[in-house]
Amino acid sequence: MPPVIPNEQELNLKKRARRRLVGAIVMVILMLIILPKILQDRAALAPQAAIKISMPEAKLNQQNAAKSEAAAVGQASFIVEPETSITADPLDAEPAVAIKDDNSDKQAKLEADKQKVLEAKASELKASEAKISAAKANNVAKSAETRDATQQTGRFAVQVGVYSDAANVKQLQDKLTQAGYASHTEKIATNNGDKIRLRAGKFSSRQDAVSALNKLQQLGLPGMVISND
Repeated sequence: MPPVIPNEQELNLKKRARRRLVGAIVMVILMLIILPKILQDRAALAPQAAIKISMPEAKLNQQNAAKSEAAAVGQASFIVEPETSITADPLDAEPAVAIKDDNSDKQAKLEADKQKVLEAKASELKASEAKISAAKANNVAKSAETRDATQQTGRFAVQVGVYSDAANVKQLQDKLTQAGYASHTEKIATNNGDKIRLRAGKFSSRQDAVSALNKLQQLGLPGMVISND
């Protein structure tokens, strides 16, 4: 087969496109090189406005100098014309003294009111402290009464046993009395009839009740520690 020959028109279009592309690249390069130089030259040729710098210290010095001159002028006028000075009128002095006395009275009244307020607050504070102390003392007294009542009634006891024979209970009570322990009985109802429960002692702590139980066991008496609560 013969080789395919490109269309001549297509080749011409491609050549034109390449030329335009090359021309555009050249224009961009020229703009990048020449444009900054042109802008720099214009900036150099443009007249620059003078910048005015104000110094705060210079302004302060000027103000101080003006004040000094004004003070000097005022002093000079005062010295030159002493007759123009204002003298106090005796009639005007009396109201000033009255105003001063009135202010003193008001100040004294304010101080007195403050003192009264402080004294009232101090009295309230003392009353509050007295109430707190009384409440603490009352609580302590109640605690002591509760402790004494507990010691008198006894929270713990030694239960010797439950018996149906009253004569046997009487003999056990005699043994407890000889050992130095008070005893008390209580009738209870059981499935086997009425029984008598025998207890010994009134102890404020379980340890005291356990110690008493050990002594009773040494005497040949049975028992167990129970709580009365």
